[in-house]
Amino acid sequence: MKNIVKAVKKHSPLLILGLLLLGVCMRMPITAIPSVVKEIAHTFAVAPTSLGILTTIPLLCFGLLSAVVSSTAQRFGNELTLEIAMVIMFIGSYLRIINFTSLIIGTIMVGIAITCINVLLPAIIADKYPDKIGSVTGMYNTAMTLFAAIGAYAITPITHQSSWQTAVTIISAIALIAAIVWLPNLKYNERATTSAEEPAKGTNMWKNMNAWWLLLFFGGQCFVFYSIVAWLPSIAMDAGLSSDQASLIAGLLQLFSIPFAFLVPIIATKMSNRQPIMLFAGISSLVGTIMMFFPVGSFAYYCVVALLLGMGTTTTFVLAMTLFGLKTKNAADTRNLSGMVQSVGYLISALGPIIVGNLNAQTHNWFASLVVIAIAAIFFTVCGVLAERKQYV
Repeated sequence: MKNIVKAVKKHSPLLILGLLLLGVCMRMPITAIPSVVKEIAHTFAVAPTSLGILTTIPLLCFGLLSAVVSSTAQRFGNELTLEIAMVIMFIGSYLRIINFTSLIIGTIMVGIAITCINVLLPAIIADKYPDKIGSVTGMYNTAMTLFAAIGAYAITPITHQSSWQTAVTIISAIALIAAIVWLPNLKYNERATTSAEEPAKGTNMWKNMNAWWLLLFFGGQCFVFYSIVAWLPSIAMDAGLSSDQASLIAGLLQLFSIPFAFLVPIIATKMSNRQPIMLFAGISSLVGTIMMFFPVGSFAYYCVVALLLGMGTTTTFVLAMTLFGLKTKNAADTRNLSGMVQSVGYLISALGPIIVGNLNAQTHNWFASLVVIAIAAIFFTVCGVLAERKQYV
């Protein structure tokens, strides 16, 4: 089947910069927080273990609200919805420094805002840059991955020099800057209108089997990714690494991901069938997981583990975000597919860290936990290959 030619629409000169800043805000407001959990707990006089919910809340927002964001954007327009989201992120992020109640409310608001970015960025890229989906997606994924790592590292020295509140205020200011830079894009905001060329509501993806294969692929890879992010340092320490070495391994997992975050979307757009990329990502994730079955207390060994897992999990995530645009024929379908896949996909992913952690607590070792991660890696690879049997959903 020949590729559908999509007309390039007018957009603001600041659209690319706006997309990059939205990418910066996709993970940093969340990934920076775990590094200063003890300081936050001390400030608000709560147990550090009670703050694990700060990571869970955004995932639940992603799962529960992705479909809602899709229908909301249909009414208000993608650009306006994202502007409102960035204002919500700025307010919510700043609220986190006031007291424990506002910390939870603010985290919910940040989760809502990131959900909007997750769902709508692929739709805007497909709409405004139909001939550059791979390169533009690669740029914002690189910004997302790079600043997720920077945020996780930088918040600790800033906290030591000043306070965690200062660090969170800086993160809030970045969200405000993104909201300001995004303003010119409102001139090109389009609400859904019915026409022969592009139906307002788009295709009902819930009745599309190919969309379901993509959903299962996305959910499975997110299950693996968030399980690895949550427990890789603990697995490494139980294998014999020091806490400092384990923290560095967790950082390397993010840093090793950056080249793939940029290159995979570009490569994917040049291929009519992305099954080889699916297999590469699945095998990398599986081999990295299998290596953790062996209690090798070597930093170099776990550097290889981090490389394999970083390659695999990042490739699958950015490929999924790219496929939302590549496997649909208009912006309405892109938005609908993105909303459907991420709604259930993130609910599946939220189970990962919980299941893996509980299995470890019950068995007092990581064997059963790693078996579950390995099965999930095989599962998402099979679903990804099946999703690529047809060019479009």
